[in-house]
Amino acid sequence: MDKKEVEMFANQGNPQVKKKPSRTVNPTAVIVSVVVLVALAIFVVRPAVLGYGIYQEAQASNLDVQDYAQNMQQLSKDLEVTKTNLSTYSTFTGALITQIDKKSTEITECKVQLERTKADLEIAQKQVADKEVEITTVKTESQKIVDQQVTEKTAGLEQSKVECEASLADKETEIGAAQAKYDQLLKNAAKSICCKTKVDNPQINFYDVVDGKIICLEQGPNQLSC
Repeated sequence: MDKKEVEMFANQGNPQVKKKPSRTVNPTAVIVSVVVLVALAIFVVRPAVLGYGIYQEAQASNLDVQDYAQNMQQLSKDLEVTKTNLSTYSTFTGALITQIDKKSTEITECKVQLERTKADLEIAQKQVADKEVEITTVKTESQKIVDQQVTEKTAGLEQSKVECEASLADKETEIGAAQAKYDQLLKNAAKSICCKTKVDNPQINFYDVVDGKIICLEQGPNQLSC
């Protein structure tokens, strides 16, 4: 026998057992009950609890309820003053924060400008370094050219000097030879002329050349040899 057959058999054997009618819950009534309980908690229970708490604090501070109420009023006034000061401080703090934000923006812009300036400075320094290297290179090359030209000119001048000195020596030799020939010729001419004159004037023992002419003298710079 299954479960249903057992139940039917049991019910037939016990005519007093009757099926209970099901109860339906009203949602509206539940909501109204909850609202009433909440209202009681707000308007009745909460003030009672707060009043009892205040009474307990008054008892603990050895004050009666009137003194405690005066203290609470003073505390309320102090709280209002504190709130006013806090509002002032909040306004001042807001203005200060605004200024700080503005200054932070300016500092950020200055940092950006500083980074740009640093970048420009690095570029300029690199350009200057490149120009210095270029100038040094040009100077080195120019100095090499100048040194080479000076060396070549010096060598040329030394060669010219040697050639001039050799030519001068040759000329001096030629002049010496010519002078020797001239002196010998002059001596021979003076001997030919003055020796004949000496026959007439035995005092003639010297000669000189004046204006290209041989003069026979008794005293003079050149000794006559007859």
